[in-house]
Amino acid sequence: FFQDDDWIYEKGARFGDDLFFQDDVFGFDFDPDQDYDAASDAGANTGDETRMRKMESTGLDVVFIGDSITEQRQGTARGEHVDDYVSIKEVFDKTFTKDKGGEFDGIAMGIAGDTAPNLLWRLMNGENPFGLEPKVWWIHVGINDLSIKGCSEEVTLLGILRVVEEIQNTRPDAKIVINSILPVRRNEEGLLEHIGKHHEDQALRKKELNMLDSSMSPKRTHVDLWPSIVSINEELSKFASKHKGIKFFNADEVFVEEREDAKYLKVDLMNDPVHPNLSGHKKWNNAIKKRLQEILKDDL
Repeated sequence: FFQDDDWIYEKGARFGDDLFFQDDVFGFDFDPDQDYDAASDAGANTGDETRMRKMESTGLDVVFIGDSITEQRQGTARGEHVDDYVSIKEVFDKTFTKDKGGEFDGIAMGIAGDTAPNLLWRLMNGENPFGLEPKVWWIHVGINDLSIKGCSEEVTLLGILRVVEEIQNTRPDAKIVINSILPVRRNEEGLLEHIGKHHEDQALRKKELNMLDSSMSPKRTHVDLWPSIVSINEELSKFASKHKGIKFFNADEVFVEEREDAKYLKVDLMNDPVHPNLSGHKKWNNAIKKRLQEILKDDL
C-alpha cells in the first residue's frame, strides 16, 4: 500500500487543489488543508443527540462509514438537514437503535462528496478515536471516485482497500464489511447491461436513452459506469474471501433484477441516479440486518 499521501494531495495530483467542481451534484471537493474539528464534525454534522449518545457508549454493534449515501441515514446532506431524508433517518434509527426497537446499535458517519481518500483522511484525523470499538465496520464508498474524480477502476479499488487497511491497523480484531458500490441509473428504464441474444449494439441504441445531463455529475456523464462498478465489486469480493475478518456484501441482491433480456436497476428504489429512496433504504437495511445476524451470531 501507499507510503505517503503525495499521490492524493500534492500539486497536480488527481485530488490536488487545482480541481474543484462547483456545480458537482454529488458534493463539494474536499480541502485537506482546512482546519478540522473532530468534535464539531461528529455532532454538528448531524445535530443528532441519539447518535452522540451511542458513540459515547461501549456497546456499538456497527458503524457505517461512507459518502452521501451513508449521510442520508443521518437525515442530512453536507451537514444540512434535508426534509426528504427525515424518513430515511427514522427507518435507520428504528433498525439500528435498540432504544427504538432495533436489534442492533449503530451509527452512520457519512459526508456527501467523499471519496475513499477523503474517508481515509477522516479516519486518520479524528473519526476513529480511542474508545470507538464497534463489533463491525461497514464501509460503503467509491462511486464519487469514479464519477466526480474520474478515477480508474484500479485507483478506486486501491482507495477502498486502503480504508480497510487503516481500520485493520488500528483495530486488528475488527470485523469489516465492504459494501458493493451501488449501480448508477443511466436511463429511464434502469437498464444496466444486456444479456443473452439481446447483447447487440442495435438493441443497446434502442433501449439505452440517457437521462438529462443536468441530473448527472459533470464528470463522466457520457460514460456508463456499470462495467467499472462490476469490475471493482468483483475484486472487492475476491479480496474479502481471502482475508480473515473481512466480508463482502453484494447490494445487487437488493437493487438489481435480472430479466430475460437484461439486468436492470430497480428504479422504484432510487431517489435519483445515485441515492436510494426510502423504500430502497428499507430493503437495504433489512438485508444488512440479516447479514449482521450471521456475522454476529456468536455475540447475540
